Amino acid sequence: MRRYTLLSLVTLTLLMLIAACAPAFAQTYSFNEIYASIDLPDGVYSTVLTPDNLGNNTAFLTENGTDAETAADDFAAQGILLKAYDNENDRIFVLSALQTVDAQMYFDLNEQGEDMRREFRVSHKDGTAYGILGYTYSSSAWKNYGGNVLRFLNTQYTLRQAGEESCQGYQKRTIRNGYTITLDMQVYGRKANENDLKALDKIMSSFQFTQILPMPKLPAKLILSSSVPAEISEDTFTIRGITTPKAEVTVTAMSLASSDSVLFSDKANSEGDFSVQVTLPAQGVYTLTIAAEGAETLRTQFAHTVNFQRGLLAVTLTSQPGSVLSAQTEVSGSTLSGVETQLVVTGPNGYTYNKSTENKSFKFAVDTSLDGTYQFNLTFAKKGYTTRSFTFTGTRSMSAGERIATVREDASSPAYSKLKQNLSSYEGDIVTFTGYIAEISHSQSVNEWTVVLGLTKLDSGYNDLIYVICKEDPGVMPGQRVRLYGTVSGEFPIVNEDKSFPRCELIFFESAE
Repeated sequence: MRRYTLLSLVTLTLLMLIAACAPAFAQTYSFNEIYASIDLPDGVYSTVLTPDNLGNNTAFLTENGTDAETAADDFAAQGILLKAYDNENDRIFVLSALQTVDAQMYFDLNEQGEDMRREFRVSHKDGTAYGILGYTYSSSAWKNYGGNVLRFLNTQYTLRQAGEESCQGYQKRTIRNGYTITLDMQVYGRKANENDLKALDKIMSSFQFTQILPMPKLPAKLILSSSVPAEISEDTFTIRGITTPKAEVTVTAMSLASSDSVLFSDKANSEGDFSVQVTLPAQGVYTLTIAAEGAETLRTQFAHTVNFQRGLLAVTLTSQPGSVLSAQTEVSGSTLSGVETQLVVTGPNGYTYNKSTENKSFKFAVDTSLDGTYQFNLTFAKKGYTTRSFTFTGTRSMSAGERIATVREDASSPAYSKLKQNLSSYEGDIVTFTGYIAEISHSQSVNEWTVVLGLTKLDSGYNDLIYVICKEDPGVMPGQRVRLYGTVSGEFPIVNEDKSFPRCELIFFESAE
């Protein structure tokens, strides 16, 4: 018989306690480009790709429809430093770093003023940032993580590509060490939820910068607080904004007809505010270059085009329908005061909107949630001016994920007794119930399936039955616990038994195991 001394027993006990209390192992990844590192929790991410190991994961890449060379090009174009797959939860974590225009402008957002950080945050929320890539941000807020990490912009988003929802997710983004750095938790095939955010927060808690680079000489900041009009009927207008304090702001207007140019300027005050009044010398189309240059900064400039025609009913569109539409479409912009504005929408949802632009702006929010092609006819009329019209055409096509989400949102779940007693009042409604597959039968003559769903399981059999009509094989098995989403379509009579039960047309089943 093996014998233990008191000392060895104490030692063994301590080792067991240490093992029990020890945290799960984590893999540390370092990124020399941005002088940073993160930890990935052990056992969560089945495959982790970096620019250096793509050649060692050719089988995985082939399974995902790509190869090492193509993936390397994608990683370089998107600035991807790490891509980790959590297959169990249908999500992918991506860390990327790009030397974007914003990165060149700000270099380090922690060293910029509140106005610059506000501009960066708002650019996400109103869709001006990353919108061309298909991102729609539903929230954006700064969080200071302390230490040497400091501020990251926390966002929630939906990504659409080719008119279809690609994924949802959460991002944490900052600009530091001259890079736009993004920690992105992408969620596929479902809605992003709090657990996905917690998974991203866990990684974020390990993020560290190993070095903070000193601020270099940066371009002068230049933020316009009033948009430059695309069309004007009077020769004078004002450009306002914020730049580096005491910077010189110049506006150069060059005529496309004659190549003649005129120059206007203003010096920003100690807060960086500037206001430049522009008076165009003659009618025509001009290219405007707005530039800011400070004593300790490099030159920054923007270019705009302005069409000046006297008596023109000038219209500037800030938001207009594209060829691919989402659930809601905004048509907005500015024109002259007192203009009668009408928007006529034809398609699955038809509307006529009329507004008078007392404050020079207009905005229409159009419900384009139903699938189909929409035409938008936008008309502007004012006495003394020629009526102007704009026409846009776009198509709405919900993705499978959007359809499922819409059904879930619209479905009600009445008590079975209430449904049965008031069946006619529920006809045509979308309902949802959880129960068990009691029977499945197939009719060859009409090529449809009938599924009997029992909401209550008895010792032998089921009670509270709903008969579900399916145009295709429903893909369920007897005894399986499922959640039904269907449209109430009257009653299902039982021949020769003087009985009837609620009947539904199947939208979809999902597992409730």
